[in-house]
Amino acid sequence: MPRPGFTIAIALPGSHGADEDNLDREGHKAGNGKGDLATQTVSGIARALQEGGPSSVRDLRGVCEAFEDMCNAILDRDGDAFEHAASGAVDGLRELLNRNR
Repeated sequence: MPRPGFTIAIALPGSHGADEDNLDREGHKAGNGKGDLATQTVSGIARALQEGGPSSVRDLRGVCEAFEDMCNAILDRDGDAFEHAASGAVDGLRELLNRNR
């Protein structure tokens, strides 16, 4: 009696010129990064630093401290501290990016 056979096939998506599921995981539709949130944020921070000088540097350092506080809160498993630090990071980034518009 012959043994039953089976096949396991693993396939990776190929680049067929189109994003088959239209999720744009690679970010190609952003148009040189102009629609990419990370690119916009970093470009905005760079612009704020160039135009704002020392006060913008101080504000960015505050945002970095808020991000560090978020990391520490995660390690400490402190949800309230995490939310407080995240709120501070959002407020600081918003202020930094909107000041020179």
